[in-house]
Amino acid sequence: GGVMTDRATGTGQQMEMDELREVVRAAERMGRKVASHAHQEDGIIAALEAGVHSIEHGTYTGERAIELFKQTGAYLVPTLLAGHTVMQMAQTSDFMSPAIREKAIRVGTDMQGNFAKAYQAGVNIAFGTDSAISPHGQNAQEAVLMHEAGMPAMEILVSATINSADLIGMIDSLGTLEAGKH
Repeated sequence: GGVMTDRATGTGQQMEMDELREVVRAAERMGRKVASHAHQEDGIIAALEAGVHSIEHGTYTGERAIELFKQTGAYLVPTLLAGHTVMQMAQTSDFMSPAIREKAIRVGTDMQGNFAKAYQAGVNIAFGTDSAISPHGQNAQEAVLMHEAGMPAMEILVSATINSADLIGMIDSLGTLEAGKH
């Protein structure tokens, strides 16, 4: 479920397990990885059990989801900038419905604390911003928000380089400064 959508499911799971598993199977047949948009722990758990490679947002990552992240090696792409941006929009504009405004404020407020728990528990972290929610060109603000949540600067750099290259399957050509790499 999305923050900016007006649906009865709120931020909870919207796809069934058989659908999630089939998406992963189809992607694997094509040599592709699957990123799952998930906020609530039920959706995060379902996606990880289905075999996705990353969770984008992961706002309400709890203990069971943390176990699965570590067990599967999947990455959390926290997109703290997206949560921060929608929270600011909810507080300063009037285009959101009351339901969306409430979700934006709640999710924006909760993202950093839950990211900090996942990071401290040893979940793999890859850098991502969900840009378009925030204006392009402000992507580096994600690093500031990650640092404010307790992630050391060097580990943020690793999340944006080595980890992100690994997540997208391009570690052989990206992610480190080496001869022969882009």
